[in-house]
Amino acid sequence: MSCIFYYILYNILYLIMQIKLSGKAIMTTPHFDDYLLYQLAIASHHLSASFHGELEKRGVSPVAWRILYCLWSRPGMGLSELASHVLYKQPRVTKHIVRLQEEGLVKKSIRLEDRRNLHLYLTAKGRRLVEPLIKKAVRHESGALSALSKSESRQFRKTLKKLIASFDETSTPV
Repeated sequence: MSCIFYYILYNILYLIMQIKLSGKAIMTTPHFDDYLLYQLAIASHHLSASFHGELEKRGVSPVAWRILYCLWSRPGMGLSELASHVLYKQPRVTKHIVRLQEEGLVKKSIRLEDRRNLHLYLTAKGRRLVEPLIKKAVRHESGALSALSKSESRQFRKTLKKLIASFDETSTPV
């Protein structure tokens, strides 16, 4: 397992260097199995699939989960900040917020000192929904990372953070 892990890390870092040097992605091999975006998509698909099943049981979409989790972890977040964290454009997030508000899971607040900014919070009902899912998410993540040693897991997270930090902050969300 560790050889595969380091092979993937090497390819990620190599591609990052190629992108930084050339300003565009360079495919190093013609086979799609070696294409970084494909590898990341496959990993994301498999890692997400079983947890999405847990969300479905509770009637929560993956997008709603990301919104609810963000508001649980950072109460009072503004709409623009929330949109950047859930990787969607603000109008799309607004539609989800309206739906979550109608379900009684999210509430809006406007502070008197700054009426321009809307602040979003989970309701008590929203917290009751999210907190058990967070526990399930933590267990799911532990299971997903069980294929790696603790050292590999730390290195993998460190590499992912480095990769994410290298992206332009103005990248367009979905």
